[in-house]
Amino acid sequence: MTVTPGITISDGNLVVRGKTILTGVPDNIVLTNGNGAGLIAGAFIGATASDSKSLHVFPMGTLRGLRFMCCFRFKLWWMTQRMGTCGRDVPLETQFLLVEGDGSASQEEASSTVYTVFLPLLEGQFRAALQGNDKDEIEICLESGDKTVQTKQGMHAVYMHAGADPFEVISQAVKYAVLVNSVVKRGFRLLSTNQTAVVEMHRTGRRKSTCKLSTTLPSFLDWFGWCTWDAFYTDVTAEGVDQGLRSLSTGGAPPRFLIIDDGWQQIGTEARDQTAAVVQEGAQ
Repeated sequence: MTVTPGITISDGNLVVRGKTILTGVPDNIVLTNGNGAGLIAGAFIGATASDSKSLHVFPMGTLRGLRFMCCFRFKLWWMTQRMGTCGRDVPLETQFLLVEGDGSASQEEASSTVYTVFLPLLEGQFRAALQGNDKDEIEICLESGDKTVQTKQGMHAVYMHAGADPFEVISQAVKYAVLVNSVVKRGFRLLSTNQTAVVEMHRTGRRKSTCKLSTTLPSFLDWFGWCTWDAFYTDVTAEGVDQGLRSLSTGGAPPRFLIIDDGWQQIGTEARDQTAAVVQEGAQ
């Protein structure tokens, strides 16, 4: 039986399970399906350039009229989410993108809606991030952070995964991105995609290791607790904490643990102007 990958580039369109997700895909965008590793629902997006650089911005295609949710880095250590319907709504430093599209009318497709995850990856000495522009194009920003470290291409810059259940798609995308990007590209061959993946070196055929994809959650995660940050930010007082605990208990939700959070510790003594920075630093 021949299994056809669900993600293709056809006539300049990025098509997922019969649904066009991106239009106007440039000729230098390269799609590598993951079916060689058993990942029929996944694929890698890469791009090529004529010159070697330490920073490339590759337009990947135009996104219009499809709902999406993304997570982007707006501080050095912090991410938040954003929703939108077109490419210009995708912020700089986007680390995760979930696009909702109407499914194919084909009888072979069981669902009327398809969800596609885009995960920017690390490739060698380069890191990728997604961003939009005023033409509604989704761009791949590929950079090394070092002007002396340059490349002409990033063939596995973004991993895509698609399916009918958004929660399952996200879970599978993260699992396979870890397995394929971190394992296969380091000279390992994928032998299993179960809860524990066994990998083997190409050359020796002897050295083996395991990649654990699930773990037992600690019991305290079932407890209800309260962190003071969203209530007081850096202005934490004993009176405020006491009032908050009393209010929660009176409302029938007494917390079993308390986190007093007044922000990050300041390590610098001089104020810094960061108004022009894409990713902010400094204390919360």
